[in-house]
Amino acid sequence: MRLSHLALGAALLLSACSRISGSSELPEDSVIKGVSYVGASVSDLDRTIELYQNAVDLRLVDDSKIANNPLIDQIAGRSGVEADTRMMRSVNAQVRFMSFKNPSEEAQSTPHMAVQGPGIMHVCYQVVQETESYQKFLAGGAKHMGAKEMQQLNPKNPVYYSYSRDFDGLIAEIEHVDISKLNLPKPPKNERRIRHVSLATPDVDRLVAFYSVFLDQPSPRRGGEWSFMRSSSVEGDNVSGLKGGETEAAWFQVRNLELEMFQFHSHPTKDLEKPRPIDAHGYNMIVFDVADMKLAREQFVKAGGKVVTEPGPMDGGQIMFGRDPDGNLIGLQTAPTDAIVSSRNFKNNGIE
Repeated sequence: MRLSHLALGAALLLSACSRISGSSELPEDSVIKGVSYVGASVSDLDRTIELYQNAVDLRLVDDSKIANNPLIDQIAGRSGVEADTRMMRSVNAQVRFMSFKNPSEEAQSTPHMAVQGPGIMHVCYQVVQETESYQKFLAGGAKHMGAKEMQQLNPKNPVYYSYSRDFDGLIAEIEHVDISKLNLPKPPKNERRIRHVSLATPDVDRLVAFYSVFLDQPSPRRGGEWSFMRSSSVEGDNVSGLKGGETEAAWFQVRNLELEMFQFHSHPTKDLEKPRPIDAHGYNMIVFDVADMKLAREQFVKAGGKVVTEPGPMDGGQIMFGRDPDGNLIGLQTAPTDAIVSSRNFKNNGIE
């Protein structure tokens, strides 16, 4: 199974760019152990659960509430913040959907995240083509952003791409892999997984510099000109919905989940004057599983992160929040390894 799982990743990698350099693995002794979850604010949890269960086979593993939490109140800038949450799990990673009660006026007036950001732009689901996950996503109420037909960016690689928004504006990248063309010894046991979470940034150099230190990965994976990927194609435009798109990109593997970052040179993005509200519909945080809060905090600050809250209790462990140079909300969390929020729940990082 390990061979087939890695083969899917290799297919995606080769189709994305022509030349690859760098290494993106966490050191074995890293204080950061993986990604606990990606958070997302939505309007209707039942509708969201049904969509993602049917389309990409996310499984409900926790049903809980956020209430009377001074850390969340501090981030939101008001007291009494409440949210119902559902933790949805794939074979290697998870998304925590949150429905906030009485969202702020600012949150309600915040527009959907643009493809070019800045911010947490999308979550990518990589699936076997026969699952028809993209078609199920559209049938469940999502809207395609570029062409309705999936796009093959590189004819040498059997990977087909799409961007679409769900009913709350969350962008999902779905990648269909035609495994019949990969010459695998047997079909993969896991037909669906979360490939990465993507950040769209006004300055990819700045963001790469931060995560290189924070993740202790000085040589992230890069490809193409300027040591990054550069792309401009009709097929790429048909995925993103942006005409004449030119991008630079880099990737960090954070054990169980890949962190991707894009800068759209063709559609320049300005820094936000202030961060998006935590209760605005869209992806609202990335929470990292850490082994030692003090050391992780030191590494975060050394990289140039801004501390927002000091550690406090949440989900049976401790968590603190900060912001990366783009203002993305980052959580550093310690919890028992068998806790729902722990990235170490995933046996062999989802590879069986």
